[in-house]
Amino acid sequence: MVERADLNILCWEGYEDPRVVDPFTEHHGYSVRAETIVSDADTAARAAGPEKSSWDVVNLNNPFAREILFPDSVIRALPQDRFGPEYDRLLPKFESLYEWTRSRDGTEIVGVCQRFGPFNIVINEERIARRTAESDGFRMADDPAHANRYGVLEYDDFNIFHICYAAGLNPFTELGPDQLDEFESKARQWFANAAIVTSDHIEMNRGLVDGTIDFYLSGGMYTASPARRDGHRKVRAVTPRSGPVDGKGAIVFIEVTSVIDHGHEAAPALRFLDHILSADIAPAVAFTRGSCNPITQMGDPKVFEQFSADQLDILQWDSLEEDVSYCIPYQIPPNHAELLRRLHAAKSPHG
Repeated sequence: MVERADLNILCWEGYEDPRVVDPFTEHHGYSVRAETIVSDADTAARAAGPEKSSWDVVNLNNPFAREILFPDSVIRALPQDRFGPEYDRLLPKFESLYEWTRSRDGTEIVGVCQRFGPFNIVINEERIARRTAESDGFRMADDPAHANRYGVLEYDDFNIFHICYAAGLNPFTELGPDQLDEFESKARQWFANAAIVTSDHIEMNRGLVDGTIDFYLSGGMYTASPARRDGHRKVRAVTPRSGPVDGKGAIVFIEVTSVIDHGHEAAPALRFLDHILSADIAPAVAFTRGSCNPITQMGDPKVFEQFSADQLDILQWDSLEEDVSYCIPYQIPPNHAELLRRLHAAKSPHG
């Protein structure tokens, strides 16, 4: 087992960034160990399993804290007096997303929210029209003209959602055997016809810029932003306008960062949450080396004023509210284990 640091973090890429971590270590003198992830379900299982005592902070997409980790006593409730006032700083137009940071009965705070946004398709607008991507959505991969002209970003949980959408299925309801077969057939089609299959969004963006592919599936602002920051503004995250879940065909995520309840000292973890929420550090969380993403603390004028017009353009700020309106929040599919098994079977030649 890896030796523990003073603070041990499991997170999506960004919270390990030196611009985020270094001021924390310099101020408090803590050592920090961070490991980045690409699967919420796998990471939730790690946090709840034998590794639990190895980690202090876990950063996951929205449903896992409220629906799994808190009910199973893997994470602890946060102090109301310390973190309750944070809700007043959040962007009010996305208030419905913040319920994921509270327990099912709404009485406890199970984590803090920060990065969020639509996560669906990324295009190069020089080759795929934005309106085409919005109207056709994930069905673009069905067009023979796009065979070997697109990529699939290997983020398993998002792949499951998006392949279900492409097959006209609602992943958030119980699926029968025939529907599961439809999912697997669509998954095999996606991977067989993809030019690039990788979990590296930087590699995927490179293919989008150099002309290897025209679009990629299971990406969003979180993944497109490094290319946009480098000046490739034709790279754009796109939100499909219709689909099989209440008429919607897109997913919005909001990350929830929680403190693991394992008996170790919680002070470093709680101080880290204070740190990332502060007006000085929150903008750095939005713009890290590997990704740029809107953050909920942009509802605080002290935070928002630190974003330049160019940075807001990188974040596609002009269309954010409209894009989110076409999305369903990230949820845990009832058939998740079987869908994941079939997903892996479908892409096994590409592993």
